[in-house]
Amino acid sequence: MTLFRGFFICLIVLSSLFAFGQNEIDADGKKTGYWQITGAMVSGSEKEGYAPDEIVEEGNFERSRKEGLWKKYYPGGQLKSEIEYTKGRASGTFVTYFDNGQVEEQGTWKGGKYKGDYEMYYPNGQIRQKKTFNENGATEGTVTMWYPNGQKEIEFSTVNGQEDGKATWWYENGDKKKEQNFTGGVMDAPAEEFAMENPPYVDPNKKPAKKGPKIEGKFNGNSGLVDCYGKTYDDDKNILMDGCFQEGRLFNGRHYIYDEFGLLDHIEVYENGEYVGNGVIGAKDKY
Repeated sequence: MTLFRGFFICLIVLSSLFAFGQNEIDADGKKTGYWQITGAMVSGSEKEGYAPDEIVEEGNFERSRKEGLWKKYYPGGQLKSEIEYTKGRASGTFVTYFDNGQVEEQGTWKGGKYKGDYEMYYPNGQIRQKKTFNENGATEGTVTMWYPNGQKEIEFSTVNGQEDGKATWWYENGDKKKEQNFTGGVMDAPAEEFAMENPPYVDPNKKPAKKGPKIEGKFNGNSGLVDCYGKTYDDDKNILMDGCFQEGRLFNGRHYIYDEFGLLDHIEVYENGEYVGNGVIGAKDKY
């Protein structure tokens, strides 16, 4: 009996030690130390999908400002992001993940800007985009983008965020599509275009497919190229389109459709410039 009594006392002490120092407020009313933010502690769109006791994010506070590594989770517990903070600002390495566990983006932030190497991936693990940022947060050097099948889509050089030199586009089958020269972000000669050497068979009786929507709202792509990766948002900062654009239209990506109340209704998926069906609305699409 004495042995069991000691065992339970030990458990109580350990539980108290574990709880001590978590979610604390200092004498000035500031959050301090290690915190776990649960579904019961968030509101609005951030709350959707989380159980009250489910961890939304966790990390350390210093005077109510995030400090060090913070981890965020999807509803269900899958890791969503790992981001380094300094005095409440993202500063250091970051990694974001798709809800299937694959890396979505990874890079480094410094002073609220991207710095160094940056990579973006498709949900299947295939790399989607690769570029490097200078100390000013502008792209510097080669920018490369790929199709979901691994073929290069676009490659061009930048100097302090502006296209400079030859830019090359390819078809999804690997054939060269177009070459264009830039100087200081400005096209300095007509583009040279190439026909696809081995075009896919097109059924002459097939009804024309629904084409990708034109760019609308505020464009948030990094490049000044018409053919590039980017996102568009409406005036309420709802995401409208996310993907690769060609000639001002969504070519590969997702188009978010909202109802009259501003709630996400469905997602249209486009591949090679054509509508292929509706996508599944995941937890990350609700934010």
